[in-house]
Amino acid sequence: MSPFADSRSDKITLITAGRLPERCIVPRSRLIFHSSVFRDLLSLPTTAEDARKQEISLTETAVEVKGLFMILQDEEEKLSSLRFDDWFKLVRMADKYNCKAATRELLSQVW
Repeated sequence: MSPFADSRSDKITLITAGRLPERCIVPRSRLIFHSSVFRDLLSLPTTAEDARKQEISLTETAVEVKGLFMILQDEEEKLSSLRFDDWFKLVRMADKYNCKAATRELLSQVW
């Protein structure tokens, strides 16, 4: 199976933080491939109910989560609309979830 499989069973929902939380449906395999933190988190045993829900609540906003996925999907050109302080939030998020390739890409863009 490709590390970027995009089948229906490969989806997981990330629930963002903030005043208006959003539900971001993303490829589970992409999270596992790029982040050792998500890889470990998603390998933990779950109850049958948790397995059906396939949701993770995050402390990051929708802007941050979507920005990180733009980088993980090689869509950096779309990041030009981000404010300067959002870049640093993305660097912090990439570091927090141990997304090494995203951290390198973000730092190369900022510096």
